[in-house]
Amino acid sequence: MRLRINIAISLVALIAICWSVRFAVAHERRRTPEFLQAKYQELNRTFFHNQLPPVQVDWADLTEENRVGKTYLKEDNSFVILVDRDTNVRDGELEDTVEHETCHVVTWRQEEDPHGRRFRACMSRIKANKH
Repeated sequence: MRLRINIAISLVALIAICWSVRFAVAHERRRTPEFLQAKYQELNRTFFHNQLPPVQVDWADLTEENRVGKTYLKEDNSFVILVDRDTNVRDGELEDTVEHETCHVVTWRQEEDPHGRRFRACMSRIKANKH
């Protein structure tokens, strides 16, 4: 009987270890620039029919700027989206940030207010069609 209990405890421990490793690997995979780039490309394909320009999407430390994401236009007229590594921990937060920054690309300099009517319409369009 004691052997069965020890085997059961060992199996439970082994399952917990395997689940933890799987979780850690998936978490690290999502922390790569390629993962972010894929999120942008998925939004571009799904909501904008691949009409958006190519964008460099990367992780950054935006703590000092108190931001979760940032979009800017480089001198060569290409966009860069930066995503704060520390504040975008959960999948939902990360998706919200990439969607938000993608809408900045879509509405770049179309209005004086970067979060104006067109930006809000872009965000609403994505949110309404996600589910």
